Amino acid sequence: MKSIAIIVIRILLAIIFVWAGIEKLFLPYNPSVFQSDYDMTNPIFFEFYDLLQNAGYLLFVGFFQLVCGVLLVLENRFYLLASIMLVPLLLCLLMTHVFFSKYLAFILFDSTLFLLNALVLAYRYSDWKNILLKPKKVSLNT
Repeated sequence: MKSIAIIVIRILLAIIFVWAGIEKLFLPYNPSVFQSDYDMTNPIFFEFYDLLQNAGYLLFVGFFQLVCGVLLVLENRFYLLASIMLVPLLLCLLMTHVFFSKYLAFILFDSTLFLLNALVLAYRYSDWKNILLKPKKVSLNT
């Protein structure tokens, strides 16, 4: 039962990140999309987002969103790799809204995605702890 929930979470995250990646990579940038949230969002966020778009940084983000989304639907180490790669990406997205937009709906959405990804990582804890948290060997020879 637990594995079915993880599969559902992975598919949900995959759909969200594949769409976000496609949107950033292939659809024309339209700043008016944000206008409906203008009253609830700090205006500096729009300047920041335009700066990221004009610099090409959002293409970089979109590429990794698309890659992670695709990897999430693959088995074993690939979806684990995607979940690990999503940690800094999701933290950056979340902190952008915490510090720039200050829009609660965006903060809650990104926090939810982060928690869902954390559940996927927790499910595979025994696999990645031996890789990332490997104890350092101490040499007694001096």
